[in-house]
Amino acid sequence: MGILTRHLVIGLTSIILVYLFLVSRSEWSPMHAWNRAYADVALVFLILTIIIGPLSRVTNLFVRFLSWRRELGIWCFIMAVLHVYILFEGWFYWEPIRLIIGVIQETGQLSFDPGFTLANILGTVGLAYLLLLALISNNKAIEVLGKKSWNYLQKKSGTLYILIILHTAFFLFFFRLGSYNPVQKPFLVTVTVVLVLHWIVFLQTVLKSKIRKQ
Repeated sequence: MGILTRHLVIGLTSIILVYLFLVSRSEWSPMHAWNRAYADVALVFLILTIIIGPLSRVTNLFVRFLSWRRELGIWCFIMAVLHVYILFEGWFYWEPIRLIIGVIQETGQLSFDPGFTLANILGTVGLAYLLLLALISNNKAIEVLGKKSWNYLQKKSGTLYILIILHTAFFLFFFRLGSYNPVQKPFLVTVTVVLVLHWIVFLQTVLKSKIRKQ
């Protein structure tokens, strides 16, 4: 499947997922419903890029999807940018200080919240790293950086995953909007599955290494 076709498939999938997440939060204010919907889709794509590699090592059925990671990463960045744009347009009013200090939801007044500040710093660093990965998701970047340097940056996506998971966890469980968030349980299940999958691959690698030495 060609690059343009993969982009088309993931783009259409993005639209469908955004719609489904919006419907699941129909009782929320439009601004929060939209920004969280884009954030959720970005997280889904990030998780997919993280688990395709380990899954392909567990079973060959997923090897065919390795080539999709570039497009997933690019669309993850696009969804994250839309998430941030809506926040700045509808909540922070393009005042960066509101991103760091925090805003009381009911009054719109500034109020320092250490958790809010830390979560947004993690999210900002994560977005910057997403931008970097999106920019180097092409063959030209491999030529410019060299294969080893390019691989080094790509393999650090695990750090990006941790940053985004911490950022997401804060807003899911510690910064409530006064409504039940249906993503909480799937989030916990997904994080657990990713963790278990990585441990399975690690143990599988150790076992194969010992077998070769015998």
